[in-house]
Amino acid sequence: MKNHCYITKKNGALFIDAPYDQDFIDSLKRHIPAQAHRWDPDTRQWWVDGKYSAQAERDCWAHFENVIEC
Repeated sequence: MKNHCYITKKNGALFIDAPYDQDFIDSLKRHIPAQAHRWDPDTRQWWVDGKYSAQAERDCWAHFENVIEC
């Protein structure tokens, strides 16, 4: 299990800054519809539609020891 990830709630969405973890990515893609998440290579963050923020947070907690809200 990786050490930590950061989440930020902004403008009705959730932004996730996390180290690369294929299991986490697979889980996020499995639980959240494709139109409700995307990877931004410029900021190196996942964007998740606020409608799915609770599920995204559960995925973070399932794959990282610490989830830090910024």
